[in-house]
Amino acid sequence: MSTPAISPVVAYCNCMEDIKLRLLKVNKILSGHSPMKHEGLDGEVVCLLIRKSLEQIAFASLIAHKDAYAKVHADFAKTWRVKRMLECIEAIHPDFYPKPIAFPTVETGRVKHFLDVKVGYLTRDDFVFLYGTCSEVLHTWNPYRPGPRVVDTQRPLAEWVQRIQRLLDLHYIRLAGQEGVWVVQMHHPVDGKVHAFPAS
Repeated sequence: MSTPAISPVVAYCNCMEDIKLRLLKVNKILSGHSPMKHEGLDGEVVCLLIRKSLEQIAFASLIAHKDAYAKVHADFAKTWRVKRMLECIEAIHPDFYPKPIAFPTVETGRVKHFLDVKVGYLTRDDFVFLYGTCSEVLHTWNPYRPGPRVVDTQRPLAEWVQRIQRLLDLHYIRLAGQEGVWVVQMHHPVDGKVHAFPAS
């Protein structure tokens, strides 16, 4: 018996819920609450969780633009290489990347006006760098590789987590070939879950 299909909005929210859970675990480890009690292993686990969170952002983008993507790439159900997936989505829809916004400061009747977040979030270029860096940490170090066994993350991992959260806390996705957007709230005040709302 096949599993009933879920709507793209629900699938997108599910990806965001998974990210919330992973980043919660990352923050616990980074704040010193690790069952492993080993700095090296902690670093590997943190990088794995961050990398998988980034993969969920990529798959969420695929979900939001699946119809447009599938017209060009029939193998969308087998896609797993994140960098290639993002490049393909970007070729179809250059404005695909999530846009962080601030909570509405002006409300006119039922119309809410959001402000774009300009700094402090994970940019598209940051995404590529962080994904590659976390991937490097996950590989076993070649004992014959010269130089110190250090991976330069450029920023503390806690700051990278904050930048991911800043990107996603309240964001919108502009859909390919459509005028509307999805506004996504990671922590709805009623139930604490991810909610997505159509908007223009």
